[in-house]
Amino acid sequence: MLRPSVLAGLALLCIVPALPVPAEEHAAPAAFGETEPPIDLSGPVTLQNCVGLALGRNFTVRIQQFNVYEAVDSVELQKAVFEPTFGITSSRQVTQSATNETVFTVPYTAYDSSTVSVNDTLITGGTLSADYNLFRADNNPSYGQLNPSYSSSVSISVAQPLLQGAGTDYNRAALESARLGVKLSNLTFKSTVLTMVLNVETTYYNLLYQRGQYKVQEEQLRQAQQLLDENTIRRQTGTQTDLDVMNAKAGVASAQNQLILDKQMVQNSEDGLLKLLGDREFKSTVGAIEFPDVGEPDVSFDRSYKFARENGPDLAVAQATIDQFKLTALKAKRNTLPELNVNGGLGYSSFAANANQSVTGPWNGYNWTAGVTLSIPWGMHANKALYHQALSQVRSQEVAYDQTDQNLMVNVRAAVRGVQASVESVRSSAENTRFAEKAYELTKAQFDAGLATSYLVLQSQNTLETARVSELQAKVNLLLAIANLRFLEGSSLQLYRINLPE
Repeated sequence: MLRPSVLAGLALLCIVPALPVPAEEHAAPAAFGETEPPIDLSGPVTLQNCVGLALGRNFTVRIQQFNVYEAVDSVELQKAVFEPTFGITSSRQVTQSATNETVFTVPYTAYDSSTVSVNDTLITGGTLSADYNLFRADNNPSYGQLNPSYSSSVSISVAQPLLQGAGTDYNRAALESARLGVKLSNLTFKSTVLTMVLNVETTYYNLLYQRGQYKVQEEQLRQAQQLLDENTIRRQTGTQTDLDVMNAKAGVASAQNQLILDKQMVQNSEDGLLKLLGDREFKSTVGAIEFPDVGEPDVSFDRSYKFARENGPDLAVAQATIDQFKLTALKAKRNTLPELNVNGGLGYSSFAANANQSVTGPWNGYNWTAGVTLSIPWGMHANKALYHQALSQVRSQEVAYDQTDQNLMVNVRAAVRGVQASVESVRSSAENTRFAEKAYELTKAQFDAGLATSYLVLQSQNTLETARVSELQAKVNLLLAIANLRFLEGSSLQLYRINLPE
């Protein structure tokens, strides 16, 4: 059976306010080594689908998510500094003295003690402690009028710094820094997502280019084979020589070899896309993809630079870092002050024949204490040096902010020029392709009429192939330039309807 002192301690614990409920836990990650379901890209493959798959499956994005979780938990750790700590202790001590067997009364003492305590760190930098103690003494032989006897005591004590370590801003600095850490993690995650989107777009457009080049090369092989067939027939009629046939065969062999290399590049680009989408088996067949219709985009440096400053993560990261350093400087400045602490405490006690009377009183015993402590390191040189270092970090990061802004401006200017130049390149390369097609048609017509050699036809075919590939590359370059500008603006998120925490 529990002693009355233990029961009283447990009863007191029951009236202590309930502890705060822990924050909701993060979603449990997939088991280590667990394989994601295979990706199905057999149908028409759009950029929107690819970005959506990558957002949920890309390994880099998933890794960065855990950094955000860690930052959120760091805030909870800092909040816990100001949460009260509740404690309960219970003890029993029994002493029986060794005596001669002829002695009838054996000296015996028993002490029971139960304590409930609350300790809290205040947002002002002070500490608060409160406790209640119930004590029971049982002596044989009895040394007083009451045996067993009960005593209760309750006390509260406070300690508060007035200079160094004082103030809500000082003591909230670590918590605010942790919250800025969450903001930085979210911004880093945003940067990771923007980079992922850009990588998906780049890989998607490169696959477009490789497949387009493969089709151009297929057409080149078809034309080379047609020329070889015609030269073979004409050699039999005596209108072409063996050299013409050999040149045509060399053209076919060259086209076949390039087609093999182009097929390899297509397969590599497909694997690159599957890799970004988090595929681990590489068994999915990438379906048809098409050039998006972008027309001639209207770009403006002022508009894009404004978007980049407002939506891009780089300047926001630099500003949040400045704010963190300012919090460090605030604490460092406060630490240059001397330590001046005040403390005080008050307690009451009662003494009775049973536990109920001990709890209800009368509480006619009391004690109090008050004090002040002053500590001044000679010269405060160390703390002043730390403060100067903190100020230097703030000023250095402010310069870094300006540098980041300058780099952003330069990159946006270059990206805008890239889009404008790519528009002109698409226009001129398309015109060059039309000229090459016309030249090939004329040369082929002359060859059919016996007015041109097969060598000239092969040259015309190669020129046309080069023009078509150049036009294809110009179109892809325009898409890449637009994607890069959207990356700098941070507008890719709106384009693909991606919502991220701020």
